[in-house]
Amino acid sequence: MGNLSAHMEHPNSHPARGLGWGPFLLGFVPGLLQWRLGQKQRAVLALASCTALFFAGWVLVRERLFYWALLTPDENASAVLRGLARFGLPLSLPELLNLPANTLGALLCWDATPTGERLWRLPRDLEHLGGFLTGASGMLAAFWSAAAHWQLRLRRDGGASPAAPVADPALCAALSWLVPGLGHARAGQRDKGMLLGAAVVAVFALGLVFSHGHAVDRATYSVWWIAQNLFGGGSLFAALVTGPMRMVGEPPDLPLGVVLCTVAGLMNLVVMVDAYTVAERSVFPVRQPAGAAA
Repeated sequence: MGNLSAHMEHPNSHPARGLGWGPFLLGFVPGLLQWRLGQKQRAVLALASCTALFFAGWVLVRERLFYWALLTPDENASAVLRGLARFGLPLSLPELLNLPANTLGALLCWDATPTGERLWRLPRDLEHLGGFLTGASGMLAAFWSAAAHWQLRLRRDGGASPAAPVADPALCAALSWLVPGLGHARAGQRDKGMLLGAAVVAVFALGLVFSHGHAVDRATYSVWWIAQNLFGGGSLFAALVTGPMRMVGEPPDLPLGVVLCTVAGLMNLVVMVDAYTVAERSVFPVRQPAGAAA
């Protein structure tokens, strides 16, 4: 209790105060923040895991990544956009969060000729799984960055002997990405986690039902997929089960299904942030304004 009171009174401990642009930008290179913290083994693990996950998917999709980008660098694109695309920078999300692997993957398969552009549009075997893996590498990079930001926050605001959180906030967020509510359970709020998880899964499942399983397809709905992928377990299920199914005729409620699966992903973003916050506040509770109790 004494440690907790000390944290609450620490002059730098303010819930609205961030760590600045430096740590934010360094977070795009997996392991760089851990290296800065002196955690060299964790730094190597972060870089290796994100790189391995990206290229496990890249070998399945290769040039297809350019087709999924928010801005497709085809022959009608500007020279600036095509130059950025060469380095994997036309906003392929969430791969962009894993900047080194995304850049290397783009350089290895860049082909600006008409033949190369045809390859971008060519469907690939197992592309649903490959697209999930490359995207998951970006999410993993984000969670590694969140873990380092938490350590930086502890060093800045935790005092000489920081209290241990009920669970690692970044791990809680990562668990919630894969299984909504699991992060809350890890942080000690099992009932809340079950309620939130059931809501996300129900909305996502309804989307698949209305669309006959075709709502989550990165090649067809690439922009919508970015938000749908915020429910990692759901997008993994779609990549393995529903995504590869052939569409015989367009379901009448397909647009509704796409929207519902997208809403479920955005709901899970809130769940992930809340799971992180629950664990964070076990060390840094929100301070009540003076006189609020009265």
